[in-house]
Amino acid sequence: MNVLFNNERDESVDYYAILGCDELSNKDQIQAEYRVRALQYHPDKNLDDPEAMDRFKQLQEAKEVLCNDVQRKAYDYWRNSHIAVPWKKWQSINERSQP
Repeated sequence: MNVLFNNERDESVDYYAILGCDELSNKDQIQAEYRVRALQYHPDKNLDDPEAMDRFKQLQEAKEVLCNDVQRKAYDYWRNSHIAVPWKKWQSINERSQP
């Protein structure tokens, strides 16, 4: 239970903002935004940027979650609930509590 109270939510990790879309975007729009940003932020095109790989991984995670109906519904619920637990930790707790 301590995991619920000893965490801070990182508002900078917003999958919609990372992809440049919003909650009303459909899968086609999300994938189109992903392709644009993937070309822009790909580590091979940003060899001088040590954070490029992390940014690209985050971009991929955002697309995977938002293009999966079940994960997107859970993400939207988490995002709108303002729970202080970070998304990945909340997702892990939620998955373990399912029967």
